[in-house]
Amino acid sequence: MKRNKLGRTILIGVLIIIALVIIFSSYAIVQPGHRGVVVMLGRTEQGVLGEGFHLILPPLVRQVVPVDVRVQKLETSAEAASNDLQVMTVQGILNYHLDPANVNKLYQEIGLNYEQVIIAPAMAEAIKASTAQYKVEDILRKRTELRDRIKSSLEERLASNYIIVDDFSLADVAFSAEFDAAIERKQVAEQGALQKQYELQAAQKDVEIAVTKADGERQAAIKQAEGRAESRRIEAEAEAKALELIATQIRMTPDLIKYEWAVRLSPTISTILLPTDQAIMLNTDGIVK
Repeated sequence: MKRNKLGRTILIGVLIIIALVIIFSSYAIVQPGHRGVVVMLGRTEQGVLGEGFHLILPPLVRQVVPVDVRVQKLETSAEAASNDLQVMTVQGILNYHLDPANVNKLYQEIGLNYEQVIIAPAMAEAIKASTAQYKVEDILRKRTELRDRIKSSLEERLASNYIIVDDFSLADVAFSAEFDAAIERKQVAEQGALQKQYELQAAQKDVEIAVTKADGERQAAIKQAEGRAESRRIEAEAEAKALELIATQIRMTPDLIKYEWAVRLSPTISTILLPTDQAIMLNTDGIVK
């Protein structure tokens, strides 16, 4: 009797455990930012479970695999070469997310290690193919254009695998030590050329200043000469006018010459002015001292 009761108790316990397993296996909760892929007896089902609570019937034979569909970041470095065969190391950062409506296909065709299987190789290939389109001096000068080209290539490559590209950034572009040394030598040479150009411009400026100064002095000398010539012309015109007046006066008054002659005699000679028609004889002993 006791043995039968014990057997029934064990049986009931087993049935309770089985019931609990079935109950807890009959539902699934998909967390925010995830989707649920339903696998039944090793076969991926077509539907995709959204966020929240879901009944899984029949239980035990159906399994829900959670897949993260939030934006994720992958950083990778790739050895690449430019159009003129300069070797470089390009470090890229990709932001991406899985297509929520097709995570079941991604899980079925690729699995959950899609970063190593699909994304990382695609990034390396896109970087190499894009940098090969540019010469080395254009890699940095057209950095934005290169980034957009790599992003466009990744969008095309990953879309067929249900992966959506959100953004791509070029974190760093490092060249070989030999190329860096060549760039440094080029920069030194360019700086030297700029210094020579500056010195040449300074010398040209000094020449222009000297020419301007000489031209100013020449113009000043011309102005001074013109001023002196004008002054001499005015003086000559004044003298000519004076001589003309004197000549007129002499023609009108002939005795003016005699007067001027008498006035300009030696101071020791005394003169007496008489009318021209006066006939008077004077004693010269009293005139000459």
